[in-house]
Amino acid sequence: MANIEFKVKVVKSQDGTMATLATVDGSIDASTIQQFQQVMDKLVERGVKNLIMDCSNVKYINSTGLGTLLKYADTFESIGGHIAFCRVPSKVLLVMEMLGFNALFNIVTDEAAALRAFAGKIAPPPSVSVKTTASAQKSSSSIFAPLPPSMPTAPVAPLQPVATVAALPLQVPCARCRVTLDVPTAGKFKCPRCSAILAVEPTGRVRFFSSKRGKPLSINVPCQVEMVKNVANMVGHCATIAGFNGSSAEVISAAVTAACTNVVERAYENDPNHSFHMLVMAGDSALTVKIADYGKPFDFGPNGSIHADSRFAAVIKSMDTVEHRPNPRGGNLITMIKVLR
Repeated sequence: MANIEFKVKVVKSQDGTMATLATVDGSIDASTIQQFQQVMDKLVERGVKNLIMDCSNVKYINSTGLGTLLKYADTFESIGGHIAFCRVPSKVLLVMEMLGFNALFNIVTDEAAALRAFAGKIAPPPSVSVKTTASAQKSSSSIFAPLPPSMPTAPVAPLQPVATVAALPLQVPCARCRVTLDVPTAGKFKCPRCSAILAVEPTGRVRFFSSKRGKPLSINVPCQVEMVKNVANMVGHCATIAGFNGSSAEVISAAVTAACTNVVERAYENDPNHSFHMLVMAGDSALTVKIADYGKPFDFGPNGSIHADSRFAAVIKSMDTVEHRPNPRGGNLITMIKVLR
């Protein structure tokens, strides 16, 4: 049975700010989540309000573990406390970034930075503005996009009462990620950080709804041709489940094969001792595939881009959106999106 260990102690800054430091050793996934929750629940029961999690010895975390961390981040916020994560390993941080959780967590360098944040000496992130004009929706910045009136939603019980009645425009905390949202008018919107859906009535009453998006599929792909083919076939199967027809699923599978082959051959030079990470996310209207590696950055030539690279031609032709950016920790980050029509 997999184990996860906690070492807990109290830390204090020179200005008197106190917190509980929990050093976590092990993986946070389905095999350890019950143990993890038991320890976290005990900390809450003991009255801990400011918690710093030292993640330097966290070996692995999946979407289940990240969802649980978000739940406890909300729990500490609801009791007037805070939780911060320090010394997060690069592989764990990459998973957080690919799933968008880095925007939801307070991630700092060490416990001293966490104590400064708890004391209010580090400015909180700004609120997120809601923009509803056509020009605003084309902006590359994180914004709220109004949702169509016919979009099906299911009410979700919030952590705190969110049925607010106030004059518009107004500010309201997101029921899921707690970021402050600037709402200028009535309508339906989506939080740009966590994708929570909210409806704002002309009276100023705000309601939050749950998203029907499925959990992302996380895959560690070995740098082996046969394994790449198997993974691509799996992604094609996911596309079929998401509603794509057989021919579209085959196109997606071929695009994944081509993108992964580029990673194996160009980033890792066919070295079978390496592996890279893939996330597959099926939404209501699209399938998103994200690939991250720590190998050699792609060389697209002077002023080149992935769209001008002949080795990605099949990928560009098959997918509706293809993006490449350098991995901040070395390597490549590739995003591919196929829209369901």
